[in-house]
Amino acid sequence: MIILDHTAVLALCRGHRLLSRIAVVEVDDPVRRAHIPSLCLVAAGLELPGVAAHVGALPGLEFLPLDFAGASTVEEVVAAGVEWPYAHAVYAAVSSAVEGQVLTATPEAYDGTGVWVVDIGKP
Repeated sequence: MIILDHTAVLALCRGHRLLSRIAVVEVDDPVRRAHIPSLCLVAAGLELPGVAAHVGALPGLEFLPLDFAGASTVEEVVAAGVEWPYAHAVYAAVSSAVEGQVLTATPEAYDGTGVWVVDIGKP
């Protein structure tokens, strides 16, 4: 599963070519689509208002809600030292039956989490 954290969402909104290609191609298989955890969308929107409206219109994206079990795990991840904007991406990457890859502009934020990160470069 491909997961975009808040830095990747911001890069997408600022015209990152690879992410733009991923976001506009509608794929029938949800596992092959890019996923945005809801807290990552909130974090991106706090930095760049209007992000949710922009990415919500793109056909190649799925949005991951945060239920009680997820919120409890995110709380634990934050308590362990991961900053909250990254915590839902960590949870999404490890909680699925399919191992998640987090696309990010700040791979160092995931050090020690065991999450597979893909560095998209600095926007």
